[in-house]
Amino acid sequence: MLLFILSTAFLFSLAQCSTLELRVEQLKDISYRTPVIKMDEEKYKTFIRTLPRNYSVVVMFTALSPSRNCKICKEAHNEFTTLARSHRYSRQFDTNLFFTMVDYDGGASIFQRLKLTSAPVVLHFPASGKRKREDRFDIERRGIAAEAFAKWVKERTDIQIEVMRPPNYTNAILLGLFLFAVSGTLIIKGNSLDFLYKWKYWAITSMFIMFAMTSGQMWLHIRGAPFAHVDRHSGRTSFIHGGSNAMFVAESYIIAVVNGLIAFGFILLADSPRDKSNPASSYMSYGGLGIVVVFFSILLAIFRMKHRGYPYSLLF
Repeated sequence: MLLFILSTAFLFSLAQCSTLELRVEQLKDISYRTPVIKMDEEKYKTFIRTLPRNYSVVVMFTALSPSRNCKICKEAHNEFTTLARSHRYSRQFDTNLFFTMVDYDGGASIFQRLKLTSAPVVLHFPASGKRKREDRFDIERRGIAAEAFAKWVKERTDIQIEVMRPPNYTNAILLGLFLFAVSGTLIIKGNSLDFLYKWKYWAITSMFIMFAMTSGQMWLHIRGAPFAHVDRHSGRTSFIHGGSNAMFVAESYIIAVVNGLIAFGFILLADSPRDKSNPASSYMSYGGLGIVVVFFSILLAIFRMKHRGYPYSLLF
């Protein structure tokens, strides 16, 4: 009887090993053709839910159909594909890690099983043990750039992936256009470079740079944030992010314009004529004061939207 039990357990373990090896080979074959493996209900059950599993799987749950109107899903999927392609074609390609995706239109039941109510969501299914809280990628805090995904994958799997992107000639073209414009200006002006000594040109340039930096443009460039968010249920477009740790591209434009108008109001106040008998002096002073008050109130209102407990306001 003991011999029979041992023999049965041995044969069962052999069958499991054979099945596991077959699954790994299938995943390798598919990943050679496409770095991001598209999952349906059957593949999800076979490659992710079936145990044992000696490989890790990173899954992006998304909604790419145009009818879903999820703009960030497309951007996040492109970055996720960049990461998967970098892993697939690197010299350190590790068959203990696979990248997959589940689209809502082809895997709604999987979304329901995992209680996912939004997209995109990126989860890590470890080779052994249960998923932890850290196995869910925090898109709001980390952004959707491939480099951010790679850093998180390194933390969860200890597999280093060097992100490889196709050549981007945008910066080179912009630099060439800038040099062309500078050269053309010098040729047209000839020997007259007095305009370089005019403080107003430098002041305007400095203000544009300050407005761009204080509005969060550098943060957006690093994190790869979306332009805005469209609620797939109501269709409502949000241009200002409700959290304090994230923002949209449209939000940065709004902040830059508001800051610019506040600065313009102070300029009117500072440059208004001091002649009390001149009506233009009063118009400029009151106009500048009104602009400052109104748009500073808007700035406070936006700040309150992102920090719910902030108690102060002005007009709004």
